[in-house]
Amino acid sequence: EAVPQETVEKLMGNVPAQKELEGIRILASSPGSVRYEIDVPDNVLNYHGCIHGGFVSTMLEIAAGMATYAYGESNVAVSCASPQRLTVSADTSHKGRSTSVAHCAIVDERGRLVAESTFTMFFLGPLES
Repeated sequence: EAVPQETVEKLMGNVPAQKELEGIRILASSPGSVRYEIDVPDNVLNYHGCIHGGFVSTMLEIAAGMATYAYGESNVAVSCASPQRLTVSADTSHKGRSTSVAHCAIVDERGRLVAESTFTMFFLGPLES
């Protein structure tokens, strides 16, 4: 079933005006849920030919905003405060043969959590000297 155009337009209001994001197509939406697709632009590939993690994070943040917006609630993904300094940390909880899992957090100068995430990182081989 097609998503009504009015809903699509409202959900797309959560998408930053970036050329790489113009191709987002909403496939499904209901309160608290969204599914969309996008053809990956070549300019978001890293030097390994893989999708850059920053682009992946942007896609996930957009989906989270759309799913929350689908409840009929305005929202923002990170603190609306304007901190002068942020502290970013990452600690791994797993190191296997081919992957590691890193838990990351950003706090402001008062120690308030601004954002957190978990990443699975794939090993490509030892660093060259």
